[in-house]
Amino acid sequence: MASSGGSAETLNEHHRRRLLVTCQHIDGMLSELEAVLNQSASKSAFPKYIDDIPSVRQRRIEERIARVRVQLTRVLEDQGIPPPIPFVSASHAVHVSLRFMNVSVEELRPKYMRGYGEVPVEAANDLNGIADELQETIRELEREVSREENNES
Repeated sequence: MASSGGSAETLNEHHRRRLLVTCQHIDGMLSELEAVLNQSASKSAFPKYIDDIPSVRQRRIEERIARVRVQLTRVLEDQGIPPPIPFVSASHAVHVSLRFMNVSVEELRPKYMRGYGEVPVEAANDLNGIADELQETIRELEREVSREENNES
């Protein structure tokens, strides 16, 4: 990306905000590309993509993704636009996601599943067992996240 050098003084507040938002959007799409490339490493129970990119090509793609990020950073620096400072902690984001997971699991219970049709007693017992098991595992994960926070504080 070529820098025009003097644009920092000529871009108004709206131009600068648009440039920043576009760079952030591109970075987000690059993160999505990385997630696609790293899907096999995630061990997802329900993969979305066929892992058909050889590791050599994947490394080259990752190198080019890194290059685009360097260019995005340079563009903002050249324009005198500071990158925004993150304001959400990773542990908070994990806690919120775990809460949403817990709600999703809770909605597997028979009293919620009745909206999809009558739930036989045996199926109700199965659903409660499934919900109990998943919620216990999520609670273990929550405790682990909290433990790490408490150990580092």
